[in-house]
Amino acid sequence: MSQPDAWLDEAACTRLCIDFCNHIDARRYNEWLDLFTEDGVLDRMGTPVTGRAGLAAFLQARPAMVETRHLCTNVRVELTSADEATGFCYALFFQGTSDGPGGPATATGAPGVVEYHDRYRRTPQGWRIQERRIRMAIRPWQQAHTS
Repeated sequence: MSQPDAWLDEAACTRLCIDFCNHIDARRYNEWLDLFTEDGVLDRMGTPVTGRAGLAAFLQARPAMVETRHLCTNVRVELTSADEATGFCYALFFQGTSDGPGGPATATGAPGVVEYHDRYRRTPQGWRIQERRIRMAIRPWQQAHTS
């Protein structure tokens, strides 16, 4: 694989990492689902959701009045073969409640930091997330002191 091809593949996987956050925050659920392979896995703190049907059910269970914002940083992608890669990044996440569409949400607590540990796979449609494992790195202060 040439260096320019490797950079393009790394950029495509980096884009998946960022689009994951942007789509879920904007509730673009069809676009979010398309980021995953058909048998894709989302493992949130040890609770895995598998396949498109499971991922769609996860999205439908998200409360309508809860707003989130995820800020990704330190994205690192490593190609492990011509059609597979691994990735890592930190995400600072905020959560709030909304009074309705168009207005700002009110924060419901301090932000937290999670780590995304990813496996990517090239498909006929392009690179997709095969598995994303989300692990807490820094709990919000209120959560850490009330549990």
